[in-house]
Amino acid sequence: MQFLAVRSDRFVPLEHRDKYVHKLDVECHKCRKVTYQLRAPLLETEAEQVYAQRRWLATHLPTTCPEHPDWFLTPDRPE
Repeated sequence: MQFLAVRSDRFVPLEHRDKYVHKLDVECHKCRKVTYQLRAPLLETEAEQVYAQRRWLATHLPTTCPEHPDWFLTPDRPE
């Protein structure tokens, strides 16, 4: 399942507000100025899935720096 990554200085989009739960924060290691809240679907809160998504997000954020979007969905199955 896709997780939702929302910049910590932004609001969760209305269409996603009741579908995801905040799990942890991930900082962009390139600029160290932007942090995202990693949000899991309500039914996908297994620690293994959360940490797989965290690893993917930590690797992905520097590739979008400095143009960090307000929010985005993560891949369904991160590598």
